Amino acid sequence: MDNTSQIEYWNGPAGRKWVRDADRMDVMLSPFVEAILSPVLPGPGQAVIDVGCGAGALSLNVAASAVNVSVTGVDVSAPLIELAKQRSAAVGAGIEFVVADASVWRPAQPVDLVISRFGVMFFADPVAAFANIRAGMKPKGRLRFACWRPLPENTWALAPLQAAMPLLKTPPAPPQPGTPGPFAFGDADYVSRILRDSGWADISITPWDGDLMLPGASAEDTAEFMLDMGPLSRAIAEQGIDPDVVKGAVVARLKELAGEDGRTRLKAAAWIVEAEA
Repeated sequence: MDNTSQIEYWNGPAGRKWVRDADRMDVMLSPFVEAILSPVLPGPGQAVIDVGCGAGALSLNVAASAVNVSVTGVDVSAPLIELAKQRSAAVGAGIEFVVADASVWRPAQPVDLVISRFGVMFFADPVAAFANIRAGMKPKGRLRFACWRPLPENTWALAPLQAAMPLLKTPPAPPQPGTPGPFAFGDADYVSRILRDSGWADISITPWDGDLMLPGASAEDTAEFMLDMGPLSRAIAEQGIDPDVVKGAVVARLKELAGEDGRTRLKAAAWIVEAEA
C-alpha cells in the first residue's frame, strides 16, 4: 500500500485551499500548540521533526520557543511546504522544510522528538509508517501528536455537514476506522495497536476536549471557510455540487449556533498521543 492518492489530493486543489486559508486554520487550531508542545519542548542541541507539518505553524512555534534546536518539517504537499518556507524566512527561523512522505522518508541523523498536529492520520499503511518514523529516532526518543476523535464528537465539523445533508445527492459514508482521513484515528484502541505493532513503548492516549473558534467574523464568512475545508468540502467536491447550493443552509445553522458576538465556537474532541521509541 502507498500514499499516492493522498499525495495527489494534497498537491491538488485541496493543498491550494489550505495555503489560502492557512492563517485562519492556524488560529482555529491554536489551542493544540500548547497541548502538543508544553510537556515535550526540546532542549538545546536536540532535533525535532514535525510530521505532516502543513504550512509550518507547529514547527515555527518550536523554533520560537526553544533555543539551539534543529527543526525539520515534512509534508507531502508542495504548495504547503512552499508557504512554510516563506513563513520561516520571514522570521529568520532557519527551519528546514521538506516535501516528502514521512512513511518512507528518514532524517540524515536520528532525532530526539517527533511531533504532529493532525498530520499522521493519512497513511495507507500506518503500522509501516510509524515503524519508519521510529527508525529515524534516537533510543528513548519521544513521539507526541494530536489526532481527532470520531466525527460525531466534533461539532465543529459535524454541524455544517448536517446542515447541508438534505441538499447533498447522497449522504456521505461515515468515516471508517483505518481508512486514511481526518478521523481515521478516532478509536484510541486502534491508535494504541498501531503504535504497539510498530515498536513504540510507553504509549499514552489522553482525551482533549474544548471549543474551537471557527474562522470568520460572520456566519457568511464562516460558511465560506467550512465549504472549503473539512468533511463538507470533501462531500461537495466528490459529488460535484455547486457550493452556493448548500451555503444558505450552512449559514442558517451557523447563525443558530453563533454567540452574542456573532462568532461561532463549537465543540472539538481530540486525542493527545505520546509514545517512546
